[in-house]
Amino acid sequence: MSLINIQDLTFGYDGTGTYLFRNISIALDTTWKLGLAGRNGRGKTTFLRILRNELEYEGTVTGVPESVIFPSEVSYDIDDWKIRKELNLMNADPDIIYRPMETLSGGERTKVMLAYLFAQDGIYPMIDEPTNHLDLAGRRQVAEYLSSKDGFILISHDRSFMDSCTDHTLVITKTGMELTASTFSVWWDNNEQKMAGEQARNEQLKKEMSSIEASMKKNAAWASRAEGHKNRAKAPSKVAEDHFRRAYEAEKSRKLMSLSKNLQQRNERKLEEKKGLLQDMERSEQLKITGTVHHNRTPVILRDVSISRYGEVIRSGIDLVLERGRKISLQGHNGCGKSTLIKYLAGIGEEEGIDAEGDIYIAPGLTVSYVGQDTSSLSGIIYDMAASRGTDKTLLSTILVKMGFTKDMLARDCSTLSLGQKKCVMIALSLCEQADLFLWDEPLNYIDVYMRREIERLITESDITMIFVEHDRNFTEAVADEEIIL
Repeated sequence: MSLINIQDLTFGYDGTGTYLFRNISIALDTTWKLGLAGRNGRGKTTFLRILRNELEYEGTVTGVPESVIFPSEVSYDIDDWKIRKELNLMNADPDIIYRPMETLSGGERTKVMLAYLFAQDGIYPMIDEPTNHLDLAGRRQVAEYLSSKDGFILISHDRSFMDSCTDHTLVITKTGMELTASTFSVWWDNNEQKMAGEQARNEQLKKEMSSIEASMKKNAAWASRAEGHKNRAKAPSKVAEDHFRRAYEAEKSRKLMSLSKNLQQRNERKLEEKKGLLQDMERSEQLKITGTVHHNRTPVILRDVSISRYGEVIRSGIDLVLERGRKISLQGHNGCGKSTLIKYLAGIGEEEGIDAEGDIYIAPGLTVSYVGQDTSSLSGIIYDMAASRGTDKTLLSTILVKMGFTKDMLARDCSTLSLGQKKCVMIALSLCEQADLFLWDEPLNYIDVYMRREIERLITESDITMIFVEHDRNFTEAVADEEIIL
């Protein structure tokens, strides 16, 4: 067992004028199965890079073992039997290590990289988003595999996945870091209760402060009248008679001044307490989506359809009937043709050699909005990209700000954004489109849990028509009206 000791860690990227971390002090046990969570752009991947001494920072970080980060290039100087053993533990075909990486599916690449990672002796694994490109079965297999290991840091936005393979959670909040000896969902529920308590106390303090301020105003009026009586009591013609009255009015004025001071101090104490509340409240403003209503009640019908790429059939016997306003989830193992079908329906599959045969009906004039897995199509300044696509810049900016973007981020080049932020841009562009049919292929990759919940609410409360692929089980169960397994 070894401890990673972090003292007064302070870090911010040059030119941004803001800090990701300020005076962070924390100790991490390297035997923990540690989940690292937080909003997009909060610095999760940056934190791993700091631990690996890849970035300059202020403060001290000691006790970090030799580490390997996922994803990374695989090393071929490890005994094959060790790698095959790890692949067997993930229920993966051990012979895939003899195939070129470019021929493997995304899920197979993930398992190979994890196998190489854990086949190395004395290495501290740092795992950044392993669930991307893993189907539901693959996620269960990898979660079981990781739960059998000791000592790693894991970044993931899939709550059920992280819960099933971690025993400690480190959350990067708005004000610092919170460490708990529990799963992420336990931390989440406790934090929700904490925020609810702070919200209630905040409302109570506002009422109390309002009452104090009303009392202060009344007291000020009384003090003003008392001071006036005291001054009038000094008239020369009544010196002897008003001697005691002046003393009485002076004492009354003094007491009122003392009361004013006490009220002011009480108000300041409550204001100070109020400032300490809700500092870590993550406010996700509500998004909106407005699809168009196509005249056809059943815009897509597929009967016994085969999907192929460059003439090679990937999946046959596909049956799908999409009614207007329904949300269909496509499920199935990696490589079964889900993304291929989505691209075909989106009308963008021709350049990848995608074709389909069978009884196919796609309503004429159907307007489609597509969100794919690949973010490489995003380039240039966000504002410029909106103009080139004919997207309303004001609407796009409003949506992105609601997704946590700052004004300076809107003027950045997309290459400087995190993968989660890039995915937010793609979703925001789709939300700006007036579409009859939304086709989203793994939209939640790299998206943090806070925004996942908001997107979940957005879709469930809307009457849009959608076909989507997503392996986040919580999201799929909440959103889908129907599941079709390929």
